Amino acid sequence: MSSASEFKTGWGIIVAATIGIGTSMTTMASYSAGVFLPSLTKTFGWADSQVMLTFMILFFGSSLLGPYIGTLADRIGPRRIVLVSVVGLAIGWMLLAFTNGSIVRFYLTYAVITVLGAGTLPVTWTKSVVVHFRQHRGMALGICLVGTGIFGAMIKLYAFHMISMFGWRIAYVCLGAFLLVITLPIAIAFFREPKIDPAAHAGAVDTKIADVPGMPFIQAVKTPAFWILTGSFFLLSLALAGIAPNLERFWTKSGFGMSDAVSIASWYGIGIVIGRLLTGWFLDRIWAPVVIFGMLLPCALSFLLLAHGVNSFWIASLLVLIVGTSSGVEYDALAYLVSRYFGMRAYSAIYGGVFIGFAVGAGLGPFSFSKLLVTLNGYEAVLIINAVVVVAGAGVLLLLGRYPRFEGESKEASSSAKVSFRTPATGEVK
Repeated sequence: MSSASEFKTGWGIIVAATIGIGTSMTTMASYSAGVFLPSLTKTFGWADSQVMLTFMILFFGSSLLGPYIGTLADRIGPRRIVLVSVVGLAIGWMLLAFTNGSIVRFYLTYAVITVLGAGTLPVTWTKSVVVHFRQHRGMALGICLVGTGIFGAMIKLYAFHMISMFGWRIAYVCLGAFLLVITLPIAIAFFREPKIDPAAHAGAVDTKIADVPGMPFIQAVKTPAFWILTGSFFLLSLALAGIAPNLERFWTKSGFGMSDAVSIASWYGIGIVIGRLLTGWFLDRIWAPVVIFGMLLPCALSFLLLAHGVNSFWIASLLVLIVGTSSGVEYDALAYLVSRYFGMRAYSAIYGGVFIGFAVGAGLGPFSFSKLLVTLNGYEAVLIINAVVVVAGAGVLLLLGRYPRFEGESKEASSSAKVSFRTPATGEVK
């Protein structure tokens, strides 16, 4: 299938995946948490770290459910899972409107959200994308994963205005309504099960997912690449997940008003969009670990600059934009790396396994960030630590070898990039 044909026949999948990932459980939680935080702490007297503990519930729960959701998506297809989970997630957000002064009840509601919304994780939405797109898989993923940036910025502003007009309880209902009015109809109309192009696989005899070349889950877990990816994305999500929901609080404590703080923080979502597209374009041309390392270095530098304090609205916005652009690498790179190093046979199950590292880091990030602020008495040390962790997480990926070629996969399909790099683990030119 030509690249033009891929986009001509797969545009609906990209549209649905873009909106689906942009309104997924983790995206909505990450971008709305900082907006709801002041209302919750003021209403119930909870500490910031108590509210941020919900991320541990969401992401730890996701890490446990991810492999099962992935395996189910490999067996029955992602469409049914997505449709049921979007409705479930909408109900979950609406349940938060009934929050009372019990922090335990608040946590239990988030546990319910995790179970109901687990099927909206990128593991399901990207399944159809990575199967349908071969020649321009990186760009296709980059396009659909910009949803986190586009809708992240939108959700942040949307939640802020809903709280301003109707209060935080109705704002939670509005989050759920957004899923039912926007995400669900588009998923029903455009999201479909992945279909295999037999011509793209030398050994394929029909269009079943099981015929796609690649590793089974058990074999993948035994490879160094699986654990390198898991460790790397644990470190990256630990550092990057902590900053996003704390942006509003960071800027208000830096002397900005809440309205300006929300405006500055919204640039993070715009940066995500830029980062996704840039990463997708480069992934189709350059060895992925080099792309990721190069994209994340500016993020580490921005953390160091933020640690020294910023008073200008526009400089603050620029630095948040850079952090967002670098953060835009994560989901795009994770999906791409899993598809290239393990193939498509058990893509969703392997993605779900690697996602455990990502989810644990993302769950610890916001809570750890809030706790360290108190322990270290300020943002400076925390941001410096974040910078070091980002460099370490990206650097680990440079230990990966060349992309493997699986039995039954055409030479064109396994071609790694238009630009050659000598991989450190094997010394072979890719």
